[in-house]
Amino acid sequence: MLLGALARRAACGLPDGETNALRVVHGEADGLPGLAVDSFDGHWLVQTRDQPWPKWLEGTRAEAGWRSLSWKRLDQHDKQSPVPMVGDVPDGVFRVRELGLEYEIDFAAGYSQGLFIDQRVQKARLLERMEPGQRFLNLFAYTCAFSVLAASRGAVTTSVDLSRPFLEWGKRNFGLNGLDEGAHFFCRGDAGEWLPRFAAKGRSWHGIVLDPPTFSRNADGGVWRVERDLPGMVAACLRVLEPGGWLMVSTNHHALTPGVFRSLVTRGSVVAGRPVLTWEAGSLPPDFPGVPYLKVATLTA
Repeated sequence: MLLGALARRAACGLPDGETNALRVVHGEADGLPGLAVDSFDGHWLVQTRDQPWPKWLEGTRAEAGWRSLSWKRLDQHDKQSPVPMVGDVPDGVFRVRELGLEYEIDFAAGYSQGLFIDQRVQKARLLERMEPGQRFLNLFAYTCAFSVLAASRGAVTTSVDLSRPFLEWGKRNFGLNGLDEGAHFFCRGDAGEWLPRFAAKGRSWHGIVLDPPTFSRNADGGVWRVERDLPGMVAACLRVLEPGGWLMVSTNHHALTPGVFRSLVTRGSVVAGRPVLTWEAGSLPPDFPGVPYLKVATLTA
């Protein structure tokens, strides 16, 4: 099963000189239910839910070519860092490539390792869209991967996130790619609070990425729920979107159907008074076969 999964990635051209961060096993779609494995330049992050450590993987190094194995238990409520298991597990920060750009990865940083690799299709599309001098807004920016992509095309970027450490991580990603962080903007705080401020100051952007978590809580105890709050956030984004600009909205909320997702986004456009002119559906990359849990739409309004 494992070799078949690797062969399917190789048939898609993965990994290659541009990208060495990918999913090498995607559960039932690869004949291995309950198991997901991401490779970060050969360092495999093994993810299970309600299952023991798949010890059989330890004997596959020669044929599969992994450099190390770490275990991330998705059933843990406290969302601990992955546990080093076998091989030359990185001791601290290391780099990976995605679409020709470099990003910092840290298995010891916590539950998230620094890069969401299931958004690769949308990232490639962003590279096609952005042009020098355009303004780009990245909300819920995390470690600023979308901002790095836009900046690499000459855009002036603004990244918003609740976490100062993640924004600092994002600045390091700028530096890894020879981009001057001082030419860009990093705003710590709640996106829902920043957007009205931007609108009041007359700021606007040609491109906006809105990729919020399913659930989060800010420092004041305020709760974000994507199924409840997405329309209002979409409306706030459209109020700062330039005429002819585009807004990419995304969620990985498995329980949210594509139809409900579309209705939430459309409701936001109605609230903002900006009807959707075009609607382009996004997708998962080929190393994420099976059920398309990611819902993505890029619209102009």
